[in-house]
Amino acid sequence: MIRVTKWAIWLYIGLLFFEGALRKWIFPGLSQPLLIVRDPVLLLIYGLALMSGIVPRSKFIIFLAVLAVASVFTAFLSGQDNLWVTLYGIRSNYLHVPLIWVMAEALNRKDVEKIGSFILIVAIPMAILMVMQFKAPMGSWINRGVGDDDLGQIYGAAGHIRPPGFFTFITGPMVFFPLATAFLLYQVSMVQHRLTWWLLVLLPSGIAIVLAMPISISRGTMIATVFVLVVFLIGLVVGGMTHALKRLPFLIATRLGVACALIGGILAFTPLFKDAREVFMDRWDTAAAESQGDAVGSLITRVTAAFSQPIDVIERTPTFGYGIGVGTNVGARLLAGRTGFLLAEDEWGRVIMELGPLLGIAFIGFRLCLVVYLGVIAWRALRQETDLLPLLIYSAAAWVILMNQWGQATQLGFAVVGGGLLLASVNREDEAEDEEDDVEVDDDDTEENEDDSRKAEAVASPEIKISEHEARRRRMRGL
Repeated sequence: MIRVTKWAIWLYIGLLFFEGALRKWIFPGLSQPLLIVRDPVLLLIYGLALMSGIVPRSKFIIFLAVLAVASVFTAFLSGQDNLWVTLYGIRSNYLHVPLIWVMAEALNRKDVEKIGSFILIVAIPMAILMVMQFKAPMGSWINRGVGDDDLGQIYGAAGHIRPPGFFTFITGPMVFFPLATAFLLYQVSMVQHRLTWWLLVLLPSGIAIVLAMPISISRGTMIATVFVLVVFLIGLVVGGMTHALKRLPFLIATRLGVACALIGGILAFTPLFKDAREVFMDRWDTAAAESQGDAVGSLITRVTAAFSQPIDVIERTPTFGYGIGVGTNVGARLLAGRTGFLLAEDEWGRVIMELGPLLGIAFIGFRLCLVVYLGVIAWRALRQETDLLPLLIYSAAAWVILMNQWGQATQLGFAVVGGGLLLASVNREDEAEDEEDDVEVDDDDTEENEDDSRKAEAVASPEIKISEHEARRRRMRGL
């Protein structure tokens, strides 16, 4: 049953990457229902988890359930009487979040690494599609929005839209490529892969990630991806991994150097990369003009405003808010017949105005505590296990969990998947299972020899090994 649960999680992740393609090109007439196409899979995962006996026990889930019930009452007290808006708000804020802990119980480290390899493989066609969208006219079919909308994409600069790849909008690449970068840097640092994997996956995915930065015409995508790289370098030093890298075999070190040189060389002399870089810089110049010549300052202001906005909106927010779900795009469509933000564009402002000051601050506090909790686990893995992967995943997912719009289906999905992959990455259940298999073979030998003392030892040793594994897992996750 656990294996089926894993398959369902894989399906959830696959839909997260490709549901935009379903909504834009394959079934544009069903774009609205397909917005929640992952929800039935999510409920299936929860059901399988219950049947498998891997129901997570976490105070976060209990607190989340309390917030969900309270949100329904505040929606009623606020006078918001559209049931569908309330249900979508509950879905966005609370329904998907427990998947973080279900993934932590169902997946192990090998599963996480397989998902990481899948992400790297997806990055290659994702970047190719973004190049096609970048070069195509704004009104081309490949640049359509959801529901066959001709003008559905966000304008970038110099007559180009911001290419979304398989996703519905540019917000997809903004959260996808930092996570892909995390797994790329991890696999490169491990350098145990065969040359064919380097040539077929690591090198092409590296080129895809670097090329996607200017092609996206998105400052947020580039900054988030570069941040993962900075965390990777810091992690190498703090984790003491620089000494291990110095001892790499000459052949592996040569492969690494050649890969970096090839990525840089191929892109530096590619006209497409040059054009994309010029368009990206045009976007920077436009942002600078809009902020009196200070593009960097405008970014800093934008980030700080996301934290300070709740203070500004609290004064003009009713005690019970305007009702959960009202501030989402779906809520706007159901209530006003148009897509947009009825309350606030920034996430924390939306949360405060939907739930009211007291409950809104509690929900923001929940997300902040979750980010701190995941950060502690990632840091502990680095310091105690010299394991860089949890920290890399954290660097890609923390901001999505803390500040991104959960009312937007793609960003909510990456927040949940990122948190789940981080917690699952500290699981070593695959090693424990191998040890148990070895012990079972010994147990069969003792039965044949009718050696009571050896049989008792063989029966006891699995329990000891399992308890040691469980103790390590609980220690890493702070349980």
